[in-house]
Amino acid sequence: YIGGRDKCETTDRHGNSYTGRRLWNKAYMDLIDNETMLPLLEEVLGDPAWGHAPAHMPAELRPQFRLDHDNVHYKPGRTPTDGPDKGGGLHGGPAAFHVTCVYELKTVGPGDGGFGCVVGTHKPANEQKLKDMDGDWRWNWSDTEWTSKLPNWDEDVPVHRVEAKAGDCILFTEKLKHGTIPWAGKGERRTLFYKYVPFGMHHGDAAYDTNDPELTERQKRILEFSPCWFNEPREDRDYSANPALTQLHPLARVESDPSVLLPGMSPPHIRLTDETRAKLLSDDGRGASTNAKA
Repeated sequence: YIGGRDKCETTDRHGNSYTGRRLWNKAYMDLIDNETMLPLLEEVLGDPAWGHAPAHMPAELRPQFRLDHDNVHYKPGRTPTDGPDKGGGLHGGPAAFHVTCVYELKTVGPGDGGFGCVVGTHKPANEQKLKDMDGDWRWNWSDTEWTSKLPNWDEDVPVHRVEAKAGDCILFTEKLKHGTIPWAGKGERRTLFYKYVPFGMHHGDAAYDTNDPELTERQKRILEFSPCWFNEPREDRDYSANPALTQLHPLARVESDPSVLLPGMSPPHIRLTDETRAKLLSDDGRGASTNAKA
């Protein structure tokens, strides 16, 4: 896993100042708004029916989204003397609201490992089938030289090992249970993860330097923090020095209306402090303009 890179003090067009990370070079920048993936991201992140954007988000904001964070997964090719590889546990869930573009820089062939997912678990009914299984399904989900899948695995939620050619992009919602299958390939694993969120939704919040001269105006918009929010940051993000990064949108609500969803989908989890939740509920559940506390 490679997540770090050079950082610079930056001020975006909304006047927010923070320390922002830079992407390594223009090739990585061009993937921010890849023309093939852009309309798909706008659809999945912007239409509340998919369960990522809150239903109360105004229509004019829905086409906007933000690159919340990115990282690189690297593994050298396996050799006979390498030790065991346990891979990664399953994570994600139906209430998640971010979407990931996975760019494979090297071909991933049959049995190589890498990205894997559990089909259908973006829906709560299928996620429950995992939870109903006896045993540690989070870690015992793939059959490899070093790991094994639970013998009682429910075949209604099959594990899918995703193969790809160099240059392919795998688009998936983080609502789906997914993880890393131990790497068994003779070649390197070089995989980029670009993780996007709807307008005004806090998740991992990796700040970016929006003043990088190689960025286009559209890329700067996708990288910058939203000027107002529909949820609040995680507890490990302290924005007390910059309250603009916790200013709730006037239409913020405690929950997203589930009636707009496609069948079987879940609304996004709206993370709020107890104080903010009580304030919004006191306003007849319609939401109100208020400063959130990280």
